[in-house]
Amino acid sequence: MMVYHVTTRKKFIKYMQSGCIKHPVRAWESIEEAERFSISTGRRLILKLNFPHDAERLPGHQGKAYWLPLKDYILDDI
Repeated sequence: MMVYHVTTRKKFIKYMQSGCIKHPVRAWESIEEAERFSISTGRRLILKLNFPHDAERLPGHQGKAYWLPLKDYILDDI
C-alpha cells in the first residue's frame, strides 16, 4: 500500500546513510494528511513509501495513519 512519510532534511540524510528508516516507521494514508502534518510540524520532506499490507493502523490520528512498530523500512529506490 502506498503511504506518505513526513520527515526533515537531517533525518533524510540519516536514512540515506543507513539505508533504512529505523522503526517505528509512521506514515499517512493520503498526501493531503501528510501535507497537513508537514505544515503543522515544520517537517518539509514527504516521502512516498510502499508499506507492506500487514502494516498496522496507528492509534489516534483519526484512523488515517499506519505504522511499522517493529520493522525497519529498507530504502530501495531513492
